[in-house]
Amino acid sequence: MKDTVGGESGAGTVRVKALGFLSTRLPGGRPVDLPVGSGGSLAVREAMRLAGLPEDEVFVIIVNGRKRVTADHLLTRGDEVTFVPPVAGG
Repeated sequence: MKDTVGGESGAGTVRVKALGFLSTRLPGGRPVDLPVGSGGSLAVREAMRLAGLPEDEVFVIIVNGRKRVTADHLLTRGDEVTFVPPVAGG
């Protein structure tokens, strides 16, 4: 099931996913679809804000499973953005 934040699911949206502990910040802990404005794009930074993800907790941003981008990147309809938290280990 898809959740939509601030609009209808389907065309004109971007999919927001989060990994690790960031996923608990998304509504229902699941990916959400965000509406793209009439200009046809949505800044990654705005997507983070709308999805409730604190920018200082995001380490890597990936678009469409392959392209690493910055928070200023513009998402367009149909894009999927994944937010990855810092990872520690030893």
